[in-house]
Amino acid sequence: MRHFILFSFLFCLINIVSQQYYFGDLQSRYRIDKSQYFSKNTHTISKPYLICKEKDTLKQFGLWEYSASMKDAKIKVLPLLSGMVNYENDLNLITNSFLLGTQINIQNNKRFFSQFRFGYQKGTISKYQIFSNYKRPLAPGVGYLNDTAKNNFNKPLIEGVLSYKLNNYFVLSGGVGQHFFGDGYRSLWLSDFAPSFPFLKLESTFWKVKYINLWSLHDDLHSNLFSSKKWSSSHMLSLNITDWLNFSVFESIVWQAKDSLNNRGFDINYLNPFVFFRPVEYGIGSADNSFLGAGLKISIRKHYVVYSNFILDEFLLSQFKTNNGWWGNKYGFQIGIKAYDLFNLEGLYSLIEYNSVRPYTYSHMSSMQNYGHKNHSLAHPLESNFMEGLFLIGYQRGNFDFLFQFHMQHFGKDISNNNYGGNMFISYNDRYNNNHEYGHVIGQGNITNQQIINSRISWMLSTMTNTKLFTQFNFRISTDKDSDMTSTMINFGISSNLWQSYFDY
Repeated sequence: MRHFILFSFLFCLINIVSQQYYFGDLQSRYRIDKSQYFSKNTHTISKPYLICKEKDTLKQFGLWEYSASMKDAKIKVLPLLSGMVNYENDLNLITNSFLLGTQINIQNNKRFFSQFRFGYQKGTISKYQIFSNYKRPLAPGVGYLNDTAKNNFNKPLIEGVLSYKLNNYFVLSGGVGQHFFGDGYRSLWLSDFAPSFPFLKLESTFWKVKYINLWSLHDDLHSNLFSSKKWSSSHMLSLNITDWLNFSVFESIVWQAKDSLNNRGFDINYLNPFVFFRPVEYGIGSADNSFLGAGLKISIRKHYVVYSNFILDEFLLSQFKTNNGWWGNKYGFQIGIKAYDLFNLEGLYSLIEYNSVRPYTYSHMSSMQNYGHKNHSLAHPLESNFMEGLFLIGYQRGNFDFLFQFHMQHFGKDISNNNYGGNMFISYNDRYNNNHEYGHVIGQGNITNQQIINSRISWMLSTMTNTKLFTQFNFRISTDKDSDMTSTMINFGISSNLWQSYFDY
């Protein structure tokens, strides 16, 4: 009888509302972002958004209106086409890249949703991007370079998500893709800067709570001694205390799949979704890399959102109180404000944000336990040992998008192969002057001050593939003790990126 009652209860929970993931960059998410921030008991901490059928009407339709929604078809096959030309005026240099493929979206009944992308991508990264990637060679958002001498990449594209809504409270998904945790333009927890990675995710939504478990597999060739694979397990809690106040907690742990002692693979101890990982780590006698975070979000008068969060890698209160710059106090924080429908003009939005991360944050004894994937940071593109203030203003109307960005960045570069804490792929045991325990401050090393201006105009073609015609202007001034460099680059073409493309670090 008890089992019958339990079965009946679970049957009553079966989903009656269809759901799907919505992907998009900052510009194409404008209307859904606004709805999520100012609707009652919604959560904005995790992207892509898991939205119900009713929110389809908030999407941009694009020139190809048939691709905007799954309302009229359970299967849609859409073309993927990207081609970008970069022109660097100061060097009179042209580089290019392209992507060709297909996207398949499948929605069956009201609980099953999938989206897969298959294709081929090839290109050469620009000198403008190479200057930003001075720490390690990489193709931003793509992965490793195939030829570091020619700075080109040549790779297949295989990514996608398969999700199943178990009932009104639980959605299980898996695949190869990107994720974003946080409310800012940047994320100190998990960003969409790094390339796609295999994952399994469980989203639980009940009462005023959203709880997310994310298990993922990452790749690192920087310290490829026993294996190039490492795992991470993260969970995040979002609590709507009131209609206008949200509190969130984040935790993640990274471990290498194989070392000199054993072949751990995926550690089942980290499958438990309800405990803090640090006690588990101590219980299994490991020295895995763990991170803690917390955040607050305040919604004001249906137009403004104030948000803040911090990331804690390692911390000793006694050392913090002395204010002596102990190297092991590794943490960062973010604070920002968003405005929607500025001056009562629908579609006009703005954001002001400040990010700061201390030296050696996200790093570990080996890059196999750092917070990175395929030479990319899984958090902020500047990694650590930096301060950044940014301002952006955008306008979205119909198929048209405009975005203007201004960044001021202060960070420290390594000098003569000495690790000053800005490169998470270098062991913190190899920090400059190991006997120098104190006096570590943001910007140490070769102090660099950088200003970046980006402006972008785009025209939506297909919402479901986020395909746009675009042109973008990029301008950067970077000054350190050895040089004063000014760079300009113009991009134009067609883009089918589901996430943000970053030219601002």
